[in-house]
Amino acid sequence: MRKLYGLMAVAGVVLATACTDSSGPSGGTPQFSQQITFPDLQTKLQGLPATGAARAEIELPATGLVAREVNVEDQEELDDRETVRGQISALTVDAGGSSGTLTLAPGFKVTFTSSTAFETGDETSLTFQQFVDRVHAALGQSPAVLLGVRAERSPLTPLALGPGDPFPATKLELKPDVERPKLKINVTKANLVAAGDGDCTMAVLGVTPTGCLKVLGVTVGIAAETELKAMNPGVVKAEFEGLVDCAKPIDASSFFLKSGAQVMVDEHTQVEGEHLSLADVKTACAATPAPEIDAEGEGVLVSGSSEAVVIRATEVKFEREVDEEIEAEFTGTIDAIGTDNITVSGRVVMIDANTQIEQEGSGESHITLADLHTGQTVEVKAVVDASGKLLAREIKVGE
Repeated sequence: MRKLYGLMAVAGVVLATACTDSSGPSGGTPQFSQQITFPDLQTKLQGLPATGAARAEIELPATGLVAREVNVEDQEELDDRETVRGQISALTVDAGGSSGTLTLAPGFKVTFTSSTAFETGDETSLTFQQFVDRVHAALGQSPAVLLGVRAERSPLTPLALGPGDPFPATKLELKPDVERPKLKINVTKANLVAAGDGDCTMAVLGVTPTGCLKVLGVTVGIAAETELKAMNPGVVKAEFEGLVDCAKPIDASSFFLKSGAQVMVDEHTQVEGEHLSLADVKTACAATPAPEIDAEGEGVLVSGSSEAVVIRATEVKFEREVDEEIEAEFTGTIDAIGTDNITVSGRVVMIDANTQIEQEGSGESHITLADLHTGQTVEVKAVVDASGKLLAREIKVGE
């Protein structure tokens, strides 16, 4: 579900601080954080009360264990939902089939159960089994396809997870174009790892760390290349996510969300990813019918409350609202044959009128489902349909 997160409830605070921080429309770069050092981070976390925590936003590169950025955010964000994004590199399901564990590169553990909410990128709901089938189909390709996912945890009980605890997801949403791991979670002094301790070493990280944070079972390095920041006192940043309103003006300095919010951009705004730029969005919106384009990012709230919401963005990411088709290719032996499906090495594959079935040989010939029999070796090319089932596009029967 797309929302404008945490704006109206804190609008008065943000408006007051935004004005004094020169973050309004006539101001320069929005400044809601300041550079800190690892000793500063240690001091901040070690000074927390016994039951306290701090909200940290941790971003890693596409590969590697050293953080690109760690931002310690305002205390007011502690009770907001926690989120973890990354690419699924492994999936295990328990013997009872009611819970499972995802491994997100480079090793973060995320658990889920039958009560977790599952969605696709276009907000289509999935069942537990449909989600599992989609992930298995992607990982079963050669090479494996690492699907992007966004996990949420709410309510936050406990307030902060232990360093080795997995992330217990209350919602999992498949996100086609997640490019690198990003976490927004609560941390305490228990997450601190001194340089040279455990995995916080050059031998493991590839660079000499100044220190580390252990989260979700992974030791994340903080080194010279890490941008380590903390929120300025009293400043709360605004996060936004929603569909671009193609019916309203889009130019080099702003666009609107269908929620009514206006998002201001300038030369300091970081447009994430390698997908759509604001110019691409403007071009796409000129089409008839206009596509659905999702905008997600963060910035400083310029105005809100009874006024129209205006956000000056520090970063934004655009993506087309398309639920990408997952393809699967595998070879196996036919175990069983049904009226509209075959079971290949334990995997049920649906067959419809568009499925091409061929018999390999000196001259490949088209055959039908009725010509198949158990024990044959087949090569299957399939997609995962909206219900999570494997639907064959092509079946080749070996000689």
